[in-house]
Amino acid sequence: MTFRFLLLSFLLLSAARAQTPLGQPTLDEAKVQIWCATVRWVYDDGGHPALKATVACQPGNLVALVASIRPDSLRVYSLLYAPTEEKTNVIAGKKDHPARLQALVKAIVGKLKASPARRRDPARMQRLAALEKALTDYAISGTPPGDVAAAMLPEAPDTALAAAPTPGAAEAAEAESRTAETPGPAPATATPAAREASTAAALFGQFAAPAALILSILALVIFGVQRVSMARWSRQQRRETLVARQAAAAATAAAEGTHAAVADTAARLQRAEALVRAAADAAPAPATTPSAAELSPAQRLEVERLVSQRVDEELRWLRQQLPTLLAETAQAAGGAPPETPAPPANNA
Repeated sequence: MTFRFLLLSFLLLSAARAQTPLGQPTLDEAKVQIWCATVRWVYDDGGHPALKATVACQPGNLVALVASIRPDSLRVYSLLYAPTEEKTNVIAGKKDHPARLQALVKAIVGKLKASPARRRDPARMQRLAALEKALTDYAISGTPPGDVAAAMLPEAPDTALAAAPTPGAAEAAEAESRTAETPGPAPATATPAAREASTAAALFGQFAAPAALILSILALVIFGVQRVSMARWSRQQRRETLVARQAAAAATAAAEGTHAAVADTAARLQRAEALVRAAADAAPAPATTPSAAELSPAQRLEVERLVSQRVDEELRWLRQQLPTLLAETAQAAGGAPPETPAPPANNA
């Protein structure tokens, strides 16, 4: 059962990774291309071209890209990336790859065009149109957008227009970052330690999700097997308890029947002895035999000896028949034959 679940999980993961046709970039690779071009364009448009070197544009590594744009002073992550990728799913419902990428490009360009200060500057809108065309061409034909702002040789943004009375959210963040920054050398490139950390984080993100899925499936499988085993053991215990109770009841009934049969046999034996004695006492004396008053003491002793001998013969015969009667009674009751009770003492 566990092997089947593991095989099913592997097939599901393989199917999820194989949704992109052969020869085309995956969705994560395309997103990295689009967001790298967008972030670099925003840095150039905001007057911070040196920040472009800190963007981790590794193929297909969207986690490293997000980690590299989180701490920037222009707040590209919080004002542009997070509202587009994390808070709203703009590619939901799109069936093919180009449709998803076009929906993402449309959402990005729409947020960039929402800035009032950018709409009032024709040069910035022209550069934005160039970015939109490059991203759209990449979504349709797969042509890499590259560094759009650097190719157009953008001019420095007008700080007077950026400080207009009604700036947008992105422009307000840009103005705040300009006033908060102190003059100093801009960071040239990301340090090797930062690159290694971003690479390690990206690798961890790629392997953590499948591992967590497999572990959760294994935990569910183990829980199901344990529950089935406990239910089976409980049913077996109930059956054994019921069988033991039935056997105990049958043994008790058999013992009671055996005791009753033994008591009945003993009563019959006593009645037989009484009948034999009564018959011996009531037997008429032969005609030639003199009366009891005429018998001598020796003759009386001989008569008593003969009667006692007859009674002993009858008792011996009854004792021989007693085991057979007890065996038949025990067999009828379904139990073992009881022990033969001791016969009553002979009073003769």
